[in-house]
Amino acid sequence: MIKKFIDTCAAEKIFDGVHRILIAVSGGADSLALAELLISSRRRFVLELCIAHFEHGLRGQASLDDAAFVKSFADERGVKFIGGRGDVKKFAADKKISIETAARILRYDFLSKLNFDAIALAHHADDQAETILMRLLRGTTSTGLSAMKFRTFSEYGLLIRPLLRFRKSELENFCRQKNLSPRIDATNFELDATRNKIRSELIPTLENFNPNLIETLCRLGEVTAEESDFIAAQADKIFPVVVKDNSIVRAEFLKLHPALQRVVIKKFLAQVTGSAKDFGFVHFEGIRKVLINGLTGVELPKNFRADLKKGRLSITKNFY
Repeated sequence: MIKKFIDTCAAEKIFDGVHRILIAVSGGADSLALAELLISSRRRFVLELCIAHFEHGLRGQASLDDAAFVKSFADERGVKFIGGRGDVKKFAADKKISIETAARILRYDFLSKLNFDAIALAHHADDQAETILMRLLRGTTSTGLSAMKFRTFSEYGLLIRPLLRFRKSELENFCRQKNLSPRIDATNFELDATRNKIRSELIPTLENFNPNLIETLCRLGEVTAEESDFIAAQADKIFPVVVKDNSIVRAEFLKLHPALQRVVIKKFLAQVTGSAKDFGFVHFEGIRKVLINGLTGVELPKNFRADLKKGRLSITKNFY
């Protein structure tokens, strides 16, 4: 297990330019295995480690016990520990967002403020497959199918995921071999969340058709990630030619392959509005049809509108 971990990290260059790593540990099998593997291989990669745990305050005493457990785990191994907590329910109510989203925002905010070279996350192959299936069900492009990567530069800093080639069962077996007793979060077994239903109902059904479903989906994710990176690089090269003075030049846009057109539109929206998160495939296609067919414009989310005038498409915002 340790050899596979070291070989994967070396092959994927996960620790390139990285020395100080913050390990996000919940107390579950996945994050415990990640921490143990990093501790076992830190000399090989010359790493300085710290374990962090964020207490969401959602499960009463059980949440407090999780935090104490993770601190004890770190202390026993002589690894620095940093704990944090937040009122997730209040934050969710104030922002009018789901508990899950609120927990993620507060957790990542806490981790990013600790100022390490990278944050190590315990996402594994089963998580990857679930994410790809969830995006397929909701509707996505090839970029969405690329899902999680070993290294991601985000608003929270560099996120690394060394376990993407490991099955959850491997991690659980590793914990047993190391005599670790992971904490159990009962909410992982509730079937009201889409991901939990995919994990407990959809994947077992699909595995009747393909026993290697997880590996197949993860391979799809890796291939589409590489293809998306290539297309994005090509779009970056031609972007200054197609986008001038904060507008898309229709004549130049029409020369592009449809795959490049969509990436240029997404990049343009992010540049003009600050983020492309509020826009989906239907909005990208709406703008593309305006440019291809020479239409006047199209309404967009958040009171934005795309207008085509004199061969140039620009984005404006309606203020009421």
